[in-house]
Amino acid sequence: MSLFQNKSDYFLRGEDQLDVFHLGPHGCDVMFSRYEGGTETNSTTNATHSKCLVVQGKLTVSMQGNTYHYSTGDWYEIPGHTEHDIRYQSDCSIIEFWFDPPRRA
Repeated sequence: MSLFQNKSDYFLRGEDQLDVFHLGPHGCDVMFSRYEGGTETNSTTNATHSKCLVVQGKLTVSMQGNTYHYSTGDWYEIPGHTEHDIRYQSDCSIIEFWFDPPRRA
């Protein structure tokens, strides 16, 4: 299942088609976040699975014994219930997609 719906399902066709995507009802919260350079989150664990887009800046994510470096234009992902550390190397703007945890039967 794609995070974004096919825009041809509900927008104009042909040359008049808009370059827009609609976030469908996928149990997802979208946040536009800003973090100051030097900010750190240590040993954080979230119940939600997140996928994030770095709109501006540089950051480092450490989890499961690995360290990853991200900068403007990069996507990163943090699985739910995964301990992680984030260090914002510079002022950062992030679009965060936080997905609801699966419902238990």
